Amino acid sequence: MSWAQRRKATYIFSILFVFAIIIAIIILFIFLNKTPTCSDGIKNQSETGIDCGGPCNILCRAEYSNPAVIWGPRWAKVSSSGNYNFITYLQNPNIGVGAYKVPYTLKIYDKDGILLYQKNSTTDIPPNNNFVVFEDNINLNDKVPARVKFDFTGNPVWQKIDSVESNITTVSKELLNEDTKPKLLAKITNSTFQQINNIESVAILYDQNNNAVAFSKTKTDYIKAGESADIVFTWPEPFTEKIVRIDIISKANI
Repeated sequence: MSWAQRRKATYIFSILFVFAIIIAIIILFIFLNKTPTCSDGIKNQSETGIDCGGPCNILCRAEYSNPAVIWGPRWAKVSSSGNYNFITYLQNPNIGVGAYKVPYTLKIYDKDGILLYQKNSTTDIPPNNNFVVFEDNINLNDKVPARVKFDFTGNPVWQKIDSVESNITTVSKELLNEDTKPKLLAKITNSTFQQINNIESVAILYDQNNNAVAFSKTKTDYIKAGESADIVFTWPEPFTEKIVRIDIISKANI
C-alpha cells in the first residue's frame, strides 16, 4: 500500500471513529436521560420507594393499612337440601386506595374440627368503603358447619382508585313473602355523571338481636349516569327469624 493510500485509509478510519464516538454519546445520553416511570425499577421522580408512592398509583408498604374484619364469617342455611350462604363483612381503612383480585381462602369446619369445604378465590377491595366477601349455594349435604375461617392469602397490591361505590345508593327496599319464598325488591341509583358497570349487590338481613340471619347476592350489568335499576333478591325457603333491618352493600367489579 502506497503512502497516499495509507493516508487516505487513516483519514477514513478517523472519520468513522469520530462518528462512532458521536453515536455512542447519543445512545448514552438517551439511556441516562430517559423519562422516569413507575415501572423502571429506580427510585426517582419523588417516589417514596422503588416504583411506589409519590406520583405512582402503587403505594409503598408504609402508606396503607390492611383490611379489617368487622364481623364474620357467618353462614345461613338457605335450603333443606344442605345449601348454605357465607358472608364476611370487612372494612378498607385506606382513603382513595383499593386493590384488585386479592386472593383469599374460605374454610368450613364441623364441630369436631373436620374440614368440610374449602374455596380459594379472589375479591376486589374498593377504596374507603365497607365491603363483603360472599359465597352462595355451597352444598354441605347433611353436614353442619360449626366454624368458618376466612383469610387473605396474598398481599394486596394497593393503588389509588377512583371510588364509585359511594355513588351507588339504595333508594327503596321492600321485603315480601317472608313465610313462604322470601323476595326482596330494591332500587339502586347511580348518582355520578358516568355509567357504572358490573355492579354486585349483597343484601344482609338482620333479626331483632342485630344478628345477620340471611344474605343474598344479585348482579347488575350497568346503570347509566343519573339513572336507577330495580334489583331482586330471592330465597327458596322461609326465614326462621323475624327480619327487622336490611342493608344492601354494592360495589363495582372490574
